[in-house]
Amino acid sequence: MQPKYRNARVCLRPLKRLSELRYWLTVAALLLVVHLTYFAAPLTAAQREFPDWDQGVYAEINRRHGEQAAQRMIDVVQFVKVHLNDPVEVQLEAVNDYMNEMTWIADSELWKQPDYWATPIETITTFGGDCEDIAIAKYLVLMLLGVPDEHMGFAHVITTEKEHHMVLLYRASENDSVLILDNKEADVKAAKERPDLIGVYIFRNDGTVFTIKDEGDARRTVKDTLTDKRLEKWLTAKERSRENTESYIPFNGGKPLAPDWLREYR
Repeated sequence: MQPKYRNARVCLRPLKRLSELRYWLTVAALLLVVHLTYFAAPLTAAQREFPDWDQGVYAEINRRHGEQAAQRMIDVVQFVKVHLNDPVEVQLEAVNDYMNEMTWIADSELWKQPDYWATPIETITTFGGDCEDIAIAKYLVLMLLGVPDEHMGFAHVITTEKEHHMVLLYRASENDSVLILDNKEADVKAAKERPDLIGVYIFRNDGTVFTIKDEGDARRTVKDTLTDKRLEKWLTAKERSRENTESYIPFNGGKPLAPDWLREYR
């Protein structure tokens, strides 16, 4: 009987090794799942691609606004593709630099109106406008880059030269500083670094208005918050933007050109 038990122990060794092999294969599989979940997901997100617009869109821009206008739009789309996967901080600086190359032109000269808020397509195709036109164009390009709408807003400010001015704001979270994208300033700076701007009010795409109590020395606090539908210029610009972008959908194979940032106030 002794040899039988000895042979049994010999036979159990391969089974033990097989069990160990299965154990380590299970561990390896679990590690692979963890790797794919926590490491591969960001890589997948980094592979975002901006969909190409059909050539018909550029042909229609050419027909409506001329060859230079079509080329400007091509350049903006290419800009979006280049910076689509950059960190937000890089996107903010890149958009501010790029859009600040636009020529500042008074509404009375460009649009023959005292205060006209141009649509982003109008501003990009002319590559010019005043402060609110450039701020709105920056906003749209950042939206195309994937920056969430709720992190941005517009600020009506007064400069130290007593001029009324508009800038674009970005804030990553309530614990972060408000950053200012200004067509008169080369760098994106925190609001506390811009004591030269006196805040009047801030408004967002959803119609929320924050009136500002500005005590100087960059001490700015929200005085009041309300939903204000008296922003007629913004409402009008949004409606014209909607009509403007939708008019190009047939030339883009029925696909929208931009995110749905033109929704009605809720």
